Amino acid sequence: MDKIKLLVYGEGPTDYGWRDASGEWRAGPIIYLLQKCAAELQTELEIDYVDRSVIDGKKRMKFGMRRTRNVNGKGIPALRFTVYALDRGYTRGIFYCDTDKVEYGKNTRESDCKKHFEKIYEDVLQGLQDDISKKWIGIPMIALKMIECWLLADQDAYQNYFGSRPEKALLPKRPELIWGEKKEPKSDYPKNVMTRVLKQYHKEPGREVFIEIAKATQVRVLLEKCPISFSKFYEDFERLLLAET
Repeated sequence: MDKIKLLVYGEGPTDYGWRDASGEWRAGPIIYLLQKCAAELQTELEIDYVDRSVIDGKKRMKFGMRRTRNVNGKGIPALRFTVYALDRGYTRGIFYCDTDKVEYGKNTRESDCKKHFEKIYEDVLQGLQDDISKKWIGIPMIALKMIECWLLADQDAYQNYFGSRPEKALLPKRPELIWGEKKEPKSDYPKNVMTRVLKQYHKEPGREVFIEIAKATQVRVLLEKCPISFSKFYEDFERLLLAET
């Protein structure tokens, strides 16, 4: 089995992880999803992490206008991630984010959701490009709407972790497409849907529960239920693993 070293960035503890009191990194749910994808592709991962504060926080790198003129939105932190990685000799990296800052309103049509996803994907991809180093390959890992959408895909994951499939609040058929009013608990806002699903198990949303769901989630189900964002990531991830650097 091949072994690949990766640098990974995420937006917070409920996606790519956090440092515990001892300073050691604790992996979040997307890391377990990454490991599952790698296993499917007969690859072992060695993962390093970059603190969010360095990329998109108070300690973030400063660039001149000229350096950032061709990048927009989430492409700017993606560019910081690329520079950080290259400065430290990394040849492969994954930049995780989601699209939840986009205002979808009540529009959950697949074509419109895909359009929003593709815009953010292109912004991030632009930030991950490097014209100088031919050895670097960075890919986006973008959850359409938010990480909860991916974690709402596989009912068997809930069976395996909680002992039964969701019945009082069902999982959405197309979790990538759901959306609603954040302040309305009964809406299809992904965090609200997750809250209702977990309530039947007497659990609340949080990183520990998300990690267990991710561990139990099947890659094939994610590819089927989240064909816009997860399938695109899987395609790119396979390319990253096969690339010569």
